Amino acid sequence: MLGLVGATVTATHPVHAEALHYAIAAQLPSNQINTSLSYFNLKVSPGQQQTLNVVLSNSDTKAHKYSVAAVRATTNTNGGIDYTKRGVKPASSLKADFEQMTPKKFTVSVPANTKQTVPVQLKVPTTAFAGVVLGGIRVQELDTNTSQAKSKGVKLNNKFAYVLGVTLQEVDDYSNIKPEMILHRAGAKQINYRNYITATLENTQPTVMHKLEISAKVRKAGSQDTYLSTTKSQMTMAPNSNFDFPISTKNHPLEAGDYTLDLTASANDGDVHWHFTKNFTITRTQTNKLNKSAVDLQKPTTSDNTLLYIFLAIGIVVLIIVIILFVVVLKPKKHKHPKK
Repeated sequence: MLGLVGATVTATHPVHAEALHYAIAAQLPSNQINTSLSYFNLKVSPGQQQTLNVVLSNSDTKAHKYSVAAVRATTNTNGGIDYTKRGVKPASSLKADFEQMTPKKFTVSVPANTKQTVPVQLKVPTTAFAGVVLGGIRVQELDTNTSQAKSKGVKLNNKFAYVLGVTLQEVDDYSNIKPEMILHRAGAKQINYRNYITATLENTQPTVMHKLEISAKVRKAGSQDTYLSTTKSQMTMAPNSNFDFPISTKNHPLEAGDYTLDLTASANDGDVHWHFTKNFTITRTQTNKLNKSAVDLQKPTTSDNTLLYIFLAIGIVVLIIVIILFVVVLKPKKHKHPKK
């Protein structure tokens, strides 16, 4: 749960502390499991209704408006738990959805130099759930101009938000629940204007998957040679969430064709292991679209000597034409002498 409370920056530039003049904190209720934690760590029961009180402090000299959103925990492409977006399509295994237990996104106004308690209503499903439900309450200032910067001609906006973590459980100990992984599909995808082959994985259990390590290889159909490969460790998956594991093309153009993915994974200090293989196809339409919009794409290299043969053939033809011109057209004519 480290990192559940803090500022989330969606751009790649340094953030100065003076840019933020608000903060959030949890008013811990009586059903808080661990009172030493600063986020909501709650023991709940089926059908329970409760108000989660968030203290929003505006330290600025003027009033501000803030967006408040309850967000289900998801897993991002970096292999980290993410609370940035509400409304992400849930995993097929998800039964207890934090976003279904909480209100839609709303806005609050806080006067200058004021602390205000913001209530977030929680309605636990009447059907009991196993394991843990993981979410967050995300607060972002709305009426402050975001700082802007340019990188390679692209304008970037620095947006700041605080996220207050929420964990819900109906039993004291759910350590008997082990994470389980399935592979849904593999295929070409573009992330931040760069091309990847991704493996869509799902943690189907209501528990966090810790210390996830994945090794993936991609081969062209009919070949035993590795076309692309990558290995990454120290990742985490949220309960009942999907994860698009990216395999970089290293800025080489995607090639249409049939492929095979071979992927091995382990988690929880190697306590659980998985192995998957998946055949997939990248179409010509996909390669044309993705290669066209990708940045820093390297020019394709030919694997044979076709171009060399073409240039040699052209050179030979030109040489023959020059010889013919010299022999037939430009050769000096012999002078005829009159007979004596």
